Amino acid sequence: MSQKAEENEPFWKVLRREKVYSSDWINLYQDWVQLPDGTVIEGHHVLDYPKKAVGVVPVNAAGQLMLVDHYRFITDTRGWEIPAGGVDAGEDFEAAARREMLEESGCTGGDLSLLTRYHPSNGSSNQLFVLYMARGVEQTAPITDTNEIIQARWFEAAEVRDLIDQDVIPDGLSLTALLAAFYRGFLR
Repeated sequence: MSQKAEENEPFWKVLRREKVYSSDWINLYQDWVQLPDGTVIEGHHVLDYPKKAVGVVPVNAAGQLMLVDHYRFITDTRGWEIPAGGVDAGEDFEAAARREMLEESGCTGGDLSLLTRYHPSNGSSNQLFVLYMARGVEQTAPITDTNEIIQARWFEAAEVRDLIDQDVIPDGLSLTALLAAFYRGFLR
């Protein structure tokens, strides 16, 4: 086998997959997987997320960031987050980011730039987050996602740094987006 063919071979080979649970939101499988040394892992649990997710850091012309106050019943936590949500069928990532930004914060417009894409729990799931920065946005509409969002407000970049330092942004998607925006120099 050539070097190139070997590079395309998966290191772990799925021998069998059994569906444990399925819904529009999440699927649970058990996989029987063969490792490169021949060892077989039986019944490895895999979470499959049918929908990808997007998030966007909205920034106005003055350099202020819009964050939304969100309560999460699963973790019983409330905290400041970036607007984020699922990508609808047939919707591209940028359109989903703009839709979520409008629904959750009332913000529109701005230049959209990709911050990063990542798998938050790649040892057990295929969940994908695609994160954007939107510079030059304006709050032109009311929040329409009132079941999820308590309030939205503008923050100075220094205030967001303080929130991160105080460990009061519990959402990993938001932390990743905000840290990427600071790291790349989009926020100071």
